[in-house]
Amino acid sequence: MRRRASGFTLIELLVVIVLVGVLASMVHISLGDNNSRNARQEADVLLGVMHGLREKAVLDGREYGLRLEPGAYQVMRFERDAWKPADARVKLPYGLALALTVEGRSQPLIPMAEAPQLMWLSSDENTAFSLHVDSPPRRWRSIVSDGLGDVLVVVAQASHEG
Repeated sequence: MRRRASGFTLIELLVVIVLVGVLASMVHISLGDNNSRNARQEADVLLGVMHGLREKAVLDGREYGLRLEPGAYQVMRFERDAWKPADARVKLPYGLALALTVEGRSQPLIPMAEAPQLMWLSSDENTAFSLHVDSPPRRWRSIVSDGLGDVLVVVAQASHEG
């Protein structure tokens, strides 16, 4: 009489491997790409801040600015003869960085600079710029302004080389 061998059959092992693969892919799809999601959310927040600064500058009759750093930003207000912080410094989520272009030229972002790089004036004008939300080497979103109209968010088409 034959003794039955103990253990798993090849079919049972394959079924388990397929199930584990399906579960892993479902988890990956549900979590998505954090950098992409964070960049989209941060660009939306910055857009809201910029729209608020435009309104505030006109309504208050004061100049406001946005000081940018590679991984943070801060709203500033012009008082008497100097720029002063108007709000706390906001850090970007881990993995994201800002890059600034003014008049077609890349601008260095200096931590804790005294003056903001972007300004909203009481005359309803602002600095013309392109502000990029990156997770190097990938560019996710760009916020652009011609200096006169509304600030807009543009979805990046391709990654850039830094």
